[in-house]
Amino acid sequence: MASLADHATFARLMPAQPHAPIDLALSVWRPLRSPTFRNLVLADFFSDVGTFMEIVGAAWLMVSLNAGPMYVALTQTASALPFFLFALPAGAVGDIVDRRKLILFTETWMAAVAIILAVVTIEGWITPWLLLALTFALSAGDESAH
Repeated sequence: MASLADHATFARLMPAQPHAPIDLALSVWRPLRSPTFRNLVLADFFSDVGTFMEIVGAAWLMVSLNAGPMYVALTQTASALPFFLFALPAGAVGDIVDRRKLILFTETWMAAVAIILAVVTIEGWITPWLLLALTFALSAGDESAH
């Protein structure tokens, strides 16, 4: 059972008004009041959702190609490997070059790779190794943009 001394210590540590209103200046939601930051957060959220959809879609396509479980695992590797290979160089390049131009380049790169992936899949020309290469190229563009 708790002693009276424990209650006194607890009361001393707690503020006088535990439900005091949160100061808006200290709120974690305050940055979202800026339209530019809010648009950036929303764009990043939807970009990440698209990236996750592409990863799941690539694995699903690999399964539909009857390539085997090793190729499905390699699909995940092709998605994750660019992070390990390009994180440090991309950070250095991001510090040196104009970030706007870098983002435009990487977004154009990713759009081109996605269009190529869509065309070869629709035309039936996709192979397991081509899917791995295009997944790697798409993830490399995504890593360079971050």
